[in-house]
Amino acid sequence: MKFIANPVEVEAFTILQVEEMEQETGSAEAPTLRLLIGDGVSENQHVVADPGMTARMKPTVGDYWVVQSDGYSYLNPKEVFERKYHAI
Repeated sequence: MKFIANPVEVEAFTILQVEEMEQETGSAEAPTLRLLIGDGVSENQHVVADPGMTARMKPTVGDYWVVQSDGYSYLNPKEVFERKYHAI
């Protein structure tokens, strides 16, 4: 069986800074990260990537914080984002 995803409009912000937040010593949980993000138009802002977001990838400067039109936020590696999305 084949499937296709519906086109999704997103806002994307480049990750400008990554800061690991304190967590319990010895915790095996993925890290919680404080990210400085920007889009080159509006003022830069800080967001928090919780362990659910960082379990599969730890973002680096240049990767993307992506927000879908329904409000769902996720992290995307630079190469994947730039291959998948284009500006409208």
